[in-house]
Amino acid sequence: MAYLEINGVQYEAKASFKFERKANERYVDPNQEYSGLEKIYQDLMSYKISALLAFWDCATSHLKKEQPSVESIEDTLVSLIEEDEEELEKLFKEAFQVIDNSGFFKLQLREFWKNLDMIDKLAKDEEEKEQALLAKEMFLDKRKELNPSR
Repeated sequence: MAYLEINGVQYEAKASFKFERKANERYVDPNQEYSGLEKIYQDLMSYKISALLAFWDCATSHLKKEQPSVESIEDTLVSLIEEDEEELEKLFKEAFQVIDNSGFFKLQLREFWKNLDMIDKLAKDEEEKEQALLAKEMFLDKRKELNPSR
């Protein structure tokens, strides 16, 4: 489980309907076909710092009125990273594992990985196939790096 202390209060990250709803409301990229959850998931694999903020915004949405503000989440993340650069990798791993190990998103993520596994089969030519295989390998390596138990 992932926890984040904000203003003296410990928050536990939860992957649930509310996580996905908020991800789809706030974090969908209109130029891509991915859901908000898939965007956050991929951005965590790419170590995009904005993905940590999006993750914690969604992962605390189950708290309703007690949910910390985006600004307080951001301030906490900035403080943690500035205090200890090693904390950054830990934050990414914990966030990724909450999603990747979630029984709630198990089938959706299985489809994501199944589709990724077929990416090279959809290539039009050898160059595109080679690029697809490299992308697939990169995603698989990132998953192992962020979630060694998988």
